[in-house]
Amino acid sequence: MADEPHVVILGGGFAGVGVIKKLKKARVKVTLIDKNDYHTFLPLLYQVATDELAPTVVGFPLPEMLDELSDGEFQKANVTGIDLANKKVTTEGSEPTSYDYLVVGLGAVVNYFGTKGAAENAFHLYNMHDAVRLKEHVLERLEAADKDPAQADDGALTFCVVGGGATGVEIAGALSELLHEELKEDYPNLPVEQAEVHLYEMGPCLLGPFKPKLQEYAKQALEERGVRVHLGEGVVKVEPTRVHLKSGGMMKAHTLVWGAGITANPIANSLGEELVKGRVVVCEDLSLKGHPEVFVIGDIAMITDSKTGMQLPQLGSVALQAGTHAGDNIARLVKGQTTEPFKYTDKGTMATIGRGAAVVQFRRGRTMTGRPAWLAWNTVHLMLLSGGNQKIQTFLIWSRDRLTHGRRKRPDVA
Repeated sequence: MADEPHVVILGGGFAGVGVIKKLKKARVKVTLIDKNDYHTFLPLLYQVATDELAPTVVGFPLPEMLDELSDGEFQKANVTGIDLANKKVTTEGSEPTSYDYLVVGLGAVVNYFGTKGAAENAFHLYNMHDAVRLKEHVLERLEAADKDPAQADDGALTFCVVGGGATGVEIAGALSELLHEELKEDYPNLPVEQAEVHLYEMGPCLLGPFKPKLQEYAKQALEERGVRVHLGEGVVKVEPTRVHLKSGGMMKAHTLVWGAGITANPIANSLGEELVKGRVVVCEDLSLKGHPEVFVIGDIAMITDSKTGMQLPQLGSVALQAGTHAGDNIARLVKGQTTEPFKYTDKGTMATIGRGAAVVQFRRGRTMTGRPAWLAWNTVHLMLLSGGNQKIQTFLIWSRDRLTHGRRKRPDVA
């Protein structure tokens, strides 16, 4: 076992999971390093933030993912640097880890585009910690307005969302449904009629990558659910209880959710490559230029589809497929074979807006909206969850919520 090549995987997101799946039969030692000991299913974080799903359902233990490997270990640590010359990874509070093959899949961080006060006062949905923090904050605002309805006049029940992509659309729809559900049982004094959700998008439409008819459907579906959609409008400053708009206006709002963009994890600077749009450019086989033993995948990488020549977006589907391909290429190198270029299989793009409303755009141009698209979205995301127990619990929770139209009095999921 000591002579087997050592593969170090940085990051337990979709990209890292894809690598692990492909190395199950390879004769290698695998070390997975992540600052968290769980894999976060990012597409469902907005349901954690709106108190529909528990964190234990959306997070899957990373050590369990290594169980099927012949020689795998997990290290919970924060990666601080990569020494390409000496093939070592440095982590906070630990000795450097040597590698024969390295996979960098550390994902991205939130990009506030220099907006004043956003880093200090905005909430985002790119990790479990912040999803839970947002949930607790929303519940706190509801309780505060219930005890003192006058707080609603100061913006306690006004929720702003920045960014009209899938994240912004999904959290805006979920917040509106949460606020306008039958909350009187839990908050008898809550002035629900004063609750507002505002979605701000600098561009001319929502869901930029989708076809115009799907963009218009998403806008209409949100507005039917009470969301006030502001196109061509941005946020220039965020304070704890005030949101300042590009147009010069100001909103009294105690909550702002930032879904306007991401940029590569700062560890990308350790790789010595010039970044393009904040990401590391990789070769056709997903390796780092000049370092065939290093593969860079997921949101941190600028990946070009060798089949179409198109630069691929920062999506979970791209990260998972890239991880699978990188794992396959490492297995090929271990066998003395050459690597193969990455070809992305576009299985379509989807976004949910609320109960009974979603949009699906298939790769050949066909589209779907409404309840059929919503059912498809639920089915796809249910199947992509990592653990069987997570799938069952999510199905049961969703089924109950769809029947009762509420989230109240949900027991903690063990």
